[in-house]
Amino acid sequence: MKNNILKRVVKLQLSMLKDNCDAFVIINDEGSNWESLYYMSGFRGTAGALIIYKDSVELILDGRYSTQGREQSPHDVIDQKIGLIEDICERLSKHNTKKILCEAEKTVASKWAKLVATGIELLDGTSHIRILRRTKDEFEINYIRKAGEIATSAFLDLMNIVRAGMTEKEIESSLNYKINMLGGEIGFDMIVASGKRSSLPHGRATEKVIQKGEWVTVDFSARWNGYFCDITRNFSIGEPDERAAQYHDILLESHKDASAQLRSGANGTDIHNRALDVLEKHSLSKYFTHGLGHGFGLEIHESPFIRKSVNDVLKTGDIVTIEPGVYIEGWGGLRLEDDYLVTKTGSLRLTDKLSQHFFLV
Repeated sequence: MKNNILKRVVKLQLSMLKDNCDAFVIINDEGSNWESLYYMSGFRGTAGALIIYKDSVELILDGRYSTQGREQSPHDVIDQKIGLIEDICERLSKHNTKKILCEAEKTVASKWAKLVATGIELLDGTSHIRILRRTKDEFEINYIRKAGEIATSAFLDLMNIVRAGMTEKEIESSLNYKINMLGGEIGFDMIVASGKRSSLPHGRATEKVIQKGEWVTVDFSARWNGYFCDITRNFSIGEPDERAAQYHDILLESHKDASAQLRSGANGTDIHNRALDVLEKHSLSKYFTHGLGHGFGLEIHESPFIRKSVNDVLKTGDIVTIEPGVYIEGWGGLRLEDDYLVTKTGSLRLTDKLSQHFFLV
């Protein structure tokens, strides 16, 4: 893993040359940008800074994290002396830096202002990191696959205990508990929506009691070494509404038609429209209210995006979701989501250990 981190640094240093900059500064201010810091250093904590010069790298950490940083990162660790931003400015001055890159989208405004106040020319380097993080290496692919395996096992365990009378909150807490017990980290805020509430694409779990014959849509995740998976499944306690089973079959057809189009060079809008065509054939397209998919990794939404309004072209190494859904106010909704690695000639479903069928319990 440390060799991969060093390779990422070399790529970033080469990218920096295009802007003729002396350094790239990544600041994690109590969790504000731990993802980029972790990606470029291997250190995963709540605070720290990485300065990538043209020919060297420094990781600045306070006393809470200096030992951890030396264990996790291949870079030289500089012990923080005053304050994070003050120490960054001191190191930049020592290296006689005049022009730096920093992620404008991820850097706290007060920290950005302090860097500007030193007289250093500051440019937005967000795109440099975004481009690097988009293509997943073998470690990242394995981490996401492992996260999916943990989430799958947890969900299948959940299917053994769910029953009528449980609340959506109980479903959420049970699934998160099982993810933790299997060694995973909790992912994003889970979506658990049953019955008519399932018409809410992002319906958070409530105290609503699940009745026999109601179906439940669960959008859930686990993390492994910081990397997400992203899965949505539907289950019913007893026989569901006939329409629910019918619509699920249509979503499965839409999902499979779209995922079959995944490959390097494919256009995201075209793939989205392929899924939409299936729903249109069954007069359901007007109930599909979001994009078909998105990239993810250390964050749950990263480029590329598979949607009607964005013409992203897929590349080998992209990891994306495919997640068609229908949401009918007053009746309910369903979604079917899996994770795919884009290859030169097609794709691999990374969440392949979890059946795509409608679960009956």
